[in-house]
Amino acid sequence: MPLRLGDKVPTLTVTPDNGQPINLGHGQWRVVFFFPHVATTHCQLQARRYQALYPEFQALGVDVVGVNGDTRTQQVQFRDLCVLDYPLIEDRELQLAKTFGVLDDLWPGETRARPKRVTYLINPDGLIVRHWTDVRPGDDAPTALAAARLVLEGVADE
Repeated sequence: MPLRLGDKVPTLTVTPDNGQPINLGHGQWRVVFFFPHVATTHCQLQARRYQALYPEFQALGVDVVGVNGDTRTQQVQFRDLCVLDYPLIEDRELQLAKTFGVLDDLWPGETRARPKRVTYLINPDGLIVRHWTDVRPGDDAPTALAAARLVLEGVADE
């Protein structure tokens, strides 16, 4: 069953491509966005939009992490092409996609499943405070940033 708004993310310590282990569900505000394939223009658009807004996420104290099931080599090429500063997680065994419940059906002509394009905003206690399933690649980062601003302003007001 997919993780949804209000669910607690399980304790998941992963090592992204920057080599710094993180716990996806605990410790700080975090946007986790799943994307299906590094070799598509839609995924590149989504990643570049997050990169363009990354300083604003960081100013809010929100970490950004991209997750997909392509190989580390493919992700390195993707990182170089898109010039990304935030970490990517190689989910080759699709354990994160399965845990979050975002595994897609097989694409035509492929023998390996991929994650759906799904985004989460997770608070430092590991609670999902926003969840987007109908993600448009060009709108995802600004939508997540606006939501983070609203949520964090509400936290600051309490």
